[in-house]
Amino acid sequence: MKTSIVTLILLGVASAAPADLIQLTSGKLVSGRVLSYANDLFVVQPTNTAPVQVPANSISTIDFPSGAVLATVEVGGEKPAAGKIWLYARGALNFDSASGETARIPLAKISRVSFSADPLPDRPAPLPRPKINPPPSPYPYAFTKVEIISHGESVDIQKHCIPGKITIVDFYADWCGPCRQAGPILEECVNKDPDLVLRKIDIVKWSSPVSQQFGLHGIPYIQVYDGRGNKVGDMTGFNKAILESYLSRARQ
Repeated sequence: MKTSIVTLILLGVASAAPADLIQLTSGKLVSGRVLSYANDLFVVQPTNTAPVQVPANSISTIDFPSGAVLATVEVGGEKPAAGKIWLYARGALNFDSASGETARIPLAKISRVSFSADPLPDRPAPLPRPKINPPPSPYPYAFTKVEIISHGESVDIQKHCIPGKITIVDFYADWCGPCRQAGPILEECVNKDPDLVLRKIDIVKWSSPVSQQFGLHGIPYIQVYDGRGNKVGDMTGFNKAILESYLSRARQ
């Protein structure tokens, strides 16, 4: 448990399994698995190495590959609460309890956290939509394939959907490491497919109007709309397989 943070960075390489993404205050991005938190220390296990202790004040953000992770949180002397953690940022955990209540809990109030390796339960699939031909496009001119439609301001996304095209919406921030990884993948996907457009929303900060409008818990947060402007699905974090399933559903 005496491995230095520098060694942790060197060992924190991506594995075949999705890894948690840990952004250090130095700007370095580490991949591994967060196991627990107590006494101002996170216990992190980089790929194929023993767990190491990392001071909480040396970590800027923690994002999870499936958008959230199951965890048990103990606040003060209260009974441990089970739920989902969406994000660690700015010295606090974004936590959804099993009853559905959402809270941002500062580490200063937390005694202990145990992060689970169990997968999140699958969301029920939406009912199939009837096949309807999309309306004729009102855009006889060339439209922009990739466009930033907000820099923190509230936004009406459906006004930016292109009729007859599948619209991917990417909520991101320049300081978000996972966003910088997902952005180029989304742009390449859109530029290769004539049926897709990408609308990007820079949340700027967690307190911005657009963050409050959508109640964001983590980024990248991605939405997919079909050619009629109906939302097909969304996800917190980037998962290519889930994105492909949403795109396939939007084409129906």
